[in-house]
Amino acid sequence: MTVYLLERDGVLLARMPLRSVEPFAIHCYFQPTPAFEPYRPLFDEEAALTEQMTRDDAAALLERAEDLLERILALGFTLRREGGGLYREVLLGIEGDTASFRPLSPEEEPL
Repeated sequence: MTVYLLERDGVLLARMPLRSVEPFAIHCYFQPTPAFEPYRPLFDEEAALTEQMTRDDAAALLERAEDLLERILALGFTLRREGGGLYREVLLGIEGDTASFRPLSPEEEPL
């Protein structure tokens, strides 16, 4: 089974066993460690905003979403495949016990 490890500065934040793969997203189960808890509110806000944007396309919501994306990317999370490669730049979404990500650099480790 493929498992990804969410890390920041060498600290394990979560294990993410693979659920499925689509052309633009990798879907995983999300198993956080206690070290993830300080980041949870940011991802909860992002998930709620994403849901709200499915019903409302107001410019202010898009601006908030872009701000959240920048804040998440600035955290410098990495995803490492157990026994393999590393993704340094990913779009990452976490909702409850699931997570999805998309690598931003095509030259980084493929599945």
